[in-house]
Amino acid sequence: MHKESSRQVPAAPAGGAMGELVMRLIKSQEFVIALVVVLLLIVGAIINPNFMTVANQKANFRDIAILAIAGIGVAFPILTGGIDLSVGSMVGVGGIMIAECLVNWKLPIWLGILVTLFVGLVIGAIHGLFVTKLGMHGFLITLVTMGAARGALLVITSAFPIPGLPPEFTYIGQGYVFNVIPIPVLICAAIALIAFYVLRFSYVGRQIYAVGGNVEAARFSGINVHARIMLCYIVSVLCAVTVGMIQAARMTQGHPGSGQGYELQAITACIVGGVSFMGGEGGVLGIVIGAMLMGTLANAMIMLNVSAYWHQIVISMVLLAAITVDYTRRRQQT
Repeated sequence: MHKESSRQVPAAPAGGAMGELVMRLIKSQEFVIALVVVLLLIVGAIINPNFMTVANQKANFRDIAILAIAGIGVAFPILTGGIDLSVGSMVGVGGIMIAECLVNWKLPIWLGILVTLFVGLVIGAIHGLFVTKLGMHGFLITLVTMGAARGALLVITSAFPIPGLPPEFTYIGQGYVFNVIPIPVLICAAIALIAFYVLRFSYVGRQIYAVGGNVEAARFSGINVHARIMLCYIVSVLCAVTVGMIQAARMTQGHPGSGQGYELQAITACIVGGVSFMGGEGGVLGIVIGAMLMGTLANAMIMLNVSAYWHQIVISMVLLAAITVDYTRRRQQT
C-alpha cells in the first residue's frame, strides 16, 4: 500500500495572496500616477526648496481638491460614453450666480447656494434631454452651452466682476480647519466619498457602467438608459457650479471669466486617472490621483518659473499621452 496517496497537498503560503495583491497594485494605473506625483514633489523640492513649504502645499492641495471636484463631475458623462465640454463655463455660471444671489439679491447664504445648484441642475437636465430625447452627442450640446453660457455671463455682468461677497461665504474658499486643512479639501472628500459609494456599491452606479460599456445591451437588460444619462449630465454641471462657488469664495467676487479652459484640466485629470473615453471604465480614486498629478504639475511649473505660455502645452501633451494609453489598452483588449 502506497503511503503517498494519503499525503495532503501543502496549503499555499499565506504570503502568496498578499504578493499577488501587491503585484496588482504596482501594475495599476493609479499606483503609477501616484508614483509620478511623488517624483514630481521630490524633483520640485530639489530644484526649489520653497516648493515643499507648508504654505505652498496648502495652496497646492486646495487647487487639487477644486480640480478633483470638477473631474469627478465630468467623469459621469464620460463613463456613459459622452462628454461635457461646458465645465469651464459652468464654473463661471456658479461664481456669477452665487455673487448675484448674495450681493445683488441679498439672499441668505444657504438660499443662494441652493439657487445656484438649482440653476446647475436645470442646465444639466437640458444637456441630458438633448442627448437622450434628440439623440445628440454630448459633445455638441455642451459645446453650444460652453459658448452661450460664457457669452451670457459677459452680457449679464457687462464683463465686470461682482465684488463684495460676505466673509461668512468667502471662508468656504479661503478657510482652513485647524489652520492646516483647506475647506475645499473637505468638500472634495465629501463629494468623492458619495461618488465612490454610488459608482462602486449602488445599483445606479452599476447601471451607469453598463450604459457606458454597451448601451444597447443595457437597454435590453431593462436599464432606464435615458434616466442614467440624464443623471450623469446633471452631476457634471452640479460639480462644476460647486467649483464656481468655491472659486468665487476664494477671489471674494464672481468673475465672468472664471473657469476658462477648466474643461481641459478636468477631462485630463479623468483620463490620466484611468477613466476611458470609450465609457464604462474608471473610478473615483483614479480621478483624485489624476487631479493630484495635474495640480502638482501646474504648481511645480509656477514654482519653477516656467512660462505660463507652456502650461497649456504641457497639459495638452499629458492629455494626449493619457488618450494614447487608453486607446492602446482598449485595442489590446479587443
